[in-house]
Amino acid sequence: MLKKTFCHIKGISENAEKLLWLNGIKTWEDFLAKGDTFSSLPKGKLTKIKDELLHSLKAFKQKDIDYFKTRLKSKEHWRLWEFGKIGFVDIETTGLDKFYDAITVIGIYDGSSSHLFVKDKNLDKAKEKLREFDILVTFNGKQFDLPFIERHFFCKYEAVHLDLRYMFKEIGFQGGLKSIEAQVGIERDSEVKGIDGFEAVNLWHRYRKGNEEALQKLLKYNEHDIVNLKTLLDYYIRKKQELIFKD
Repeated sequence: MLKKTFCHIKGISENAEKLLWLNGIKTWEDFLAKGDTFSSLPKGKLTKIKDELLHSLKAFKQKDIDYFKTRLKSKEHWRLWEFGKIGFVDIETTGLDKFYDAITVIGIYDGSSSHLFVKDKNLDKAKEKLREFDILVTFNGKQFDLPFIERHFFCKYEAVHLDLRYMFKEIGFQGGLKSIEAQVGIERDSEVKGIDGFEAVNLWHRYRKGNEEALQKLLKYNEHDIVNLKTLLDYYIRKKQELIFKD
């Protein structure tokens, strides 16, 4: 998808991008080979676009995701999904106040394996694990997960951040994570179905009182969250591609 993207070039809107595709210019290489035939563009602009595409090809070859991150609007960062290593992230906490409450669990799914980090066990190992990823995917992570994580670790993560809460709102979905899962047909195991953030807090406190089973249930709940984030991202990308190419 990235090599079909022209929106990172100054002056090219989504509509202009679609016009390029309709004229048979579907990739950067197509533009470099056939752009001169796209007569509606002024010669000066044509030259600037070609120069930018040459830089883009170099950045693509070098896997320089920051190059595209800075040139694409944040709402277009989803186009980078196949370009970098993706981590799907969700946390559990003792409450909702990022200045008072603590993280109890950090779950990270790398697309094939789940990595679960628990307070007073291995939570601090999540700090470096998160640095392995070029793209972090959350649901409401801009408001919740990342502020908690960055405060806990006293650091800033510069990875591309895809927040599915806002992305799904853009394509017409309303509600929280569990609601959107249901709307797209995702079903949770009966053991964790119906658990919400409030119950997750209760599970942690039950574990702290000696109930090991409560921790296992909390971890399973968190793992459902992170694995389902990948399913939701895949769904979103399909929908966006359908919308972009529908004409």
